Amino acid sequence: MKNNIFIYPIILIFFFSCKGENTHHYSFLDSKWNSQQILKFDITTKDSTQVRIPNISIRHNTSYKYQNIIFFLQHSYKENIISTNTIELLLADNGKWIGKGKSNIKEFSTTILSPKTYQNGLHSFSLELDMRDNTSKELEKLDGISDISFYLTTENED
Repeated sequence: MKNNIFIYPIILIFFFSCKGENTHHYSFLDSKWNSQQILKFDITTKDSTQVRIPNISIRHNTSYKYQNIIFFLQHSYKENIISTNTIELLLADNGKWIGKGKSNIKEFSTTILSPKTYQNGLHSFSLELDMRDNTSKELEKLDGISDISFYLTTENED
């Protein structure tokens, strides 16, 4: 019992240090991303000299029927749009999932924008689904996506 007092804090430190500063997480009900849902991640930066790298982690199940995911990423600062990018991430390569995981849940993490400095203050990053079906109709919902995390890492983080 005495050893648990030391083990639990170490586990918590490890868990929270695995991702970068200001990690924000969103879970989808029934693993379905509705195309009307725009995800907003607010991140406060305090050191404008520190180079930061935007990253994303996507958790999906193995019944996800696409090999990629496409979304718009909008960055705003002080209610002004700084940039809007279309991001395509490959989740599978030749039918094999790229993400890690031993069960039917895979997690794929990657850098999504180039490293840069951010002014001190609140930055908003919004994700809007941009998937199309073969008929080029917008999908109403994307099945199989369970969670998305957005976070900034610094250049010296591994």
